Amino acid sequence: MMKEITVILAFIVVMALLLLTTRYLAYKSKKMLKGNYMQIIETLSLGTNNRIHLIKVDKDFFIVAASNKNVEFLTKVNINDYQEQDIKNPISEVVDFTSVLKKYTNGLSFGSKTKEKVPEPSQTENAGENNVVFRSNLEKLKNLANSMNNHRSENE
Repeated sequence: MMKEITVILAFIVVMALLLLTTRYLAYKSKKMLKGNYMQIIETLSLGTNNRIHLIKVDKDFFIVAASNKNVEFLTKVNINDYQEQDIKNPISEVVDFTSVLKKYTNGLSFGSKTKEKVPEPSQTENAGENNVVFRSNLEKLKNLANSMNNHRSENE
């Protein structure tokens, strides 16, 4: 019985370490890929091989179409109300592992006779903030698509 508990506990610890390592590496690679003067603001996938990128170069914004073999400049756009978003460190946002472990092992006791009630972390604040940012970015992307369609109809 004790052997099974240690195996399960070791598995949980290994999975938590994998999760933390994956998040840390994703954060580092995202930070490393971010340039000083250029960055990809939004990417819209148009299928398996085609994408549209909104690229910020200094204070100018450009829309570029990219496929496996081709990159094509589409247009320059003006975005006056763009707000820079900082890259958040996901490691700092991770909840204390002991509280997560206690949450999922609510009925089990590991040596202590008293049962603590662990408050569940509230993620509604982050969800609301992410929802506002998502809706704002979606609205900007719709406006860009409309301006591209208008630009194409003027050129034809």
